[in-house]
Amino acid sequence: MPGPENNPHRERRVLLHAGLVGVVSAWLYGGMGPHGEWILAALASPAAWFLFAEARDRRAAGDRAGLLRLLRWLAPLAFLAALVVVGALNPSHRETFIFDGLVLRPVPHVTWLPASARPLDGLRTLACLGGLALVGMSLAFCVQSRLGLRRLVLTLALNTLALAVLGTLQRQMHAAGPFFSEVPSPNPAWFATFFYYNHWGAYATLATAAAFALVFQSLKQTPDRGWLHGPGPSLALAALLIAATGPLSGSRSATVLLLALALAALALALRHVYRLGARRSHRSALAGAVGVGALAALAAALVAFQSREVLARRLAQTVEQIAEVSAGPVAHGRPALYADTWRMATDRPVFGWGLESYGSIFVRYTRFRPGPDGLRTAFEDAHSDWLQSLAEVGFVGTVALLLFALVPLFETLRRDRPSVFSGWLLGGCGLIAAYAWVEFPLACPAVVGLWWILFFAALRHLQLTPGRTAPAACSPSSS
Repeated sequence: MPGPENNPHRERRVLLHAGLVGVVSAWLYGGMGPHGEWILAALASPAAWFLFAEARDRRAAGDRAGLLRLLRWLAPLAFLAALVVVGALNPSHRETFIFDGLVLRPVPHVTWLPASARPLDGLRTLACLGGLALVGMSLAFCVQSRLGLRRLVLTLALNTLALAVLGTLQRQMHAAGPFFSEVPSPNPAWFATFFYYNHWGAYATLATAAAFALVFQSLKQTPDRGWLHGPGPSLALAALLIAATGPLSGSRSATVLLLALALAALALALRHVYRLGARRSHRSALAGAVGVGALAALAAALVAFQSREVLARRLAQTVEQIAEVSAGPVAHGRPALYADTWRMATDRPVFGWGLESYGSIFVRYTRFRPGPDGLRTAFEDAHSDWLQSLAEVGFVGTVALLLFALVPLFETLRRDRPSVFSGWLLGGCGLIAAYAWVEFPLACPAVVGLWWILFFAALRHLQLTPGRTAPAACSPSSS
């Protein structure tokens, strides 16, 4: 049965809403400023109405397949939200004062139900991150235009370019905080408007993948005068300028992530240019490949020169850390942190300790003892989003989160292989998902929002690709 007729007004609102959320979350310190999560939760909330209105229209139109698909894709997130809400209603700890100190004290609760040590914090995080996930999902059901999706991706890439320029200028002027020191940063390792440069690195990685998606998409739709006379070169420059902030920000992991994307883009560009030149002659193909390689080498040299001071400092720090590891166990090393987090997770493997409870509960499990100064290192994050998820929402909640991504991915990819545009977007999302094993990029709402927007935009763009066997819930595609 065909799907419901396209609702152009809703589609336009959904695209504008997703763009607004993506832009505001990045400029609002990645969503980690004062009350940032509540602000983004309110900003993302219309997505729930868009999906409700879409479900209502599909039901009225008799589109049973489309309605069931919407409910099937939404079910894992709804289940996870129910776990968090039940846990908030079943607190395992309460705040109390011991002398002048505020501590969490265990209280009686229903042990076989989900529980939470920080109920209000868990609800706040659910409202923010769950709302951002719905923003992305609304694209998968309310948008019928591939062109609209590409324009949205372009908007978010250009927004990241503006942030990259801001970050570069601030670094060159030795600003002490975002907006040229107007806002104090709680962390000296910041960049652009992000309070932590690894969060910027994750955001920039997603945006760079999005920019490269547009670049390689432009190779399929070249103007009559040739690719150089279209938007392709400008998009490639934008991608390279965003990627150049990796080493400039001082983040080693961001440098590695962005370098991986740049090398992948270079390999594909060399293959494309060589094949294009081979239609004329072997010499022409070789000359084109050498030209692209020379431009890439020049760009790499410029980035290295611009970031030479930061790279020198980080290289010296890396050598020092390697020497410390070689000399013996590190007092506050990642392996010990991960091992302690795993012990915390296995003590409550089913439902976990509750969303946002990690920092409060981990003090029981940490083996990091106070130093000679009597100060204890506190960990609010596990530096591994996946391990922290197991500790906070257990294996049940983590599986539900995975299914929210894997069910749509499987149902879409089983019909066709990714296009070049969708492939780049999904590749960027996959890179961040892997990065989340050794860092906590998904603790930043802006990164989470952009991840879900690009993920569902990639799936929807693939569904709308001409010549593909579209599911019953999809309307005819628009270029």
